[in-house]
Amino acid sequence: MIRVRQAVEGDVDGISRLYAAAWRDTYAGLHSAEYIGHVIARYADPERLQAEISEHPDWDGWMVAERDGVLLGVGGGGLTSPERWEIFVLYLDPDFRRLGTGTALVDEMTRQALGHGATEQWVSATQGNTKGLPFYEALGFVEQEKRESVFAATGEAIRTVRMRRFISRTTGQA
Repeated sequence: MIRVRQAVEGDVDGISRLYAAAWRDTYAGLHSAEYIGHVIARYADPERLQAEISEHPDWDGWMVAERDGVLLGVGGGGLTSPERWEIFVLYLDPDFRRLGTGTALVDEMTRQALGHGATEQWVSATQGNTKGLPFYEALGFVEQEKRESVFAATGEAIRTVRMRRFISRTTGQA
């Protein structure tokens, strides 16, 4: 059985490893190795993760999904406006996909969103992300817009898709 819980300080190394492995697996071929390395170095940094677990005033903090003590996935998000709750991160161990881990994490994040009174859930995903985009679509997320930014170090275009689904207290989900 998959158990989802709030991350604790002892989860930092596992989150860091899983985040890095998931980024490499998901974005190989979609982004340059330099960009992937930059993101991993910045966001999977254990010191940064430690701070985000210890104190998370701008979001609801890291969630972890585990089975039999094995870390399967991580996620987290928070309010971006009174009615909007954003999924900021959702990554699964590449060796343990398709077990219901992503759905379990999104279900818990949806409970958090509803607890804040949110009526919309948003997520951004890289265009061409064949792992994330179909998953979000299956959960009822619908594309709202496409965005493009530039990774200054290489001039690489970073193209994302913004998706939204409506959630309600009566159904507890989309």
